[in-house]
Amino acid sequence: MNDQRTYFDQLAHRYPQPNTVNPPYAQLLELLALESSLKLKPASTIIDFGAGNGRVSLYFLKKGHNVIAVDISKHSLHALQTIYNEHKTSSWGTLTTHTKLPTILVDAIVGADILHHVSIKEVLPKLIKLLKHEGTLSFSEPNAWHLLWYIHYWLSRIPWDIEKNILQCTYFNLFTLFQNAQFSHVSIIGHGLLPTTPLSAFHTVCNLNVVMGNFPILRFIAFRYIIRGVKK
Repeated sequence: MNDQRTYFDQLAHRYPQPNTVNPPYAQLLELLALESSLKLKPASTIIDFGAGNGRVSLYFLKKGHNVIAVDISKHSLHALQTIYNEHKTSSWGTLTTHTKLPTILVDAIVGADILHHVSIKEVLPKLIKLLKHEGTLSFSEPNAWHLLWYIHYWLSRIPWDIEKNILQCTYFNLFTLFQNAQFSHVSIIGHGLLPTTPLSAFHTVCNLNVVMGNFPILRFIAFRYIIRGVKK
């Protein structure tokens, strides 16, 4: 945990700040997929688990939802708070930040690229307790069966200790872990067959790539997964 905190405290290891406010097209499709899976009512209160400097939080804040951003990196949360203060308008939801999970019940929990940094088996039971009845949880995570993730880590010189929990993120393991944590209506959608970000400039190709990732059979080697579960 301390290694993760130290790593993401460094500016170079966070999501590019300009893209948090104005997401590239590929990221926007990912955020739309998360939003669609959550089916939020207006002005919902949600937890962004593993918020970092806000690539997910800011999207939902702009939609008018109230976001509790949770991350172990105080530096990342400070960057998120600064961006929020600079860009918020009267139509935005309210932001609060925490380094630990809150104790209040919320309408939904969302996150991206966080489950593979934690023990999913230990985290999911804690998260489901924070959801209201029929509250929804949705995450976007890398697929452990997609070879290009490992090439990306190697080329980017990301320490294996930071990313090794990607091995938890296989289709069948995620499905089992969510069911074991007592989530109902568990679904896993493949999102992209090839890496999505390099295709941002080509909207038609980007859209096709996203759709192909959820084709039968191909879903098992999708680039990303959108995992959803509901508390009953």
